[in-house]
Amino acid sequence: MTVGRDYMLKKDHGPSAPKMFVDTQVVPRLVNSIGGAEVALDRAARWSGMRPSLLLAGALAGLSLAAAGVFRARRTSPTRAPADAS
Repeated sequence: MTVGRDYMLKKDHGPSAPKMFVDTQVVPRLVNSIGGAEVALDRAARWSGMRPSLLLAGALAGLSLAAAGVFRARRTSPTRAPADAS
């Protein structure tokens, strides 16, 4: 596909509404939450005296074990017996 000389003249003005929403609402909130998590990790590392990578690895290991436990318990939970018809 080639772009002609008058492409900018025919182009719509400004970004679309969904792109504007993502750029002005979603991205700033996502960046702020990631920055907050980074600050919390840094404070926890200073408080505990451990490296942040070890704290992050431990937290991820704990979450994965918890998720595995939930899925295992869900898979092996007994099913309800049907009510007696008499």
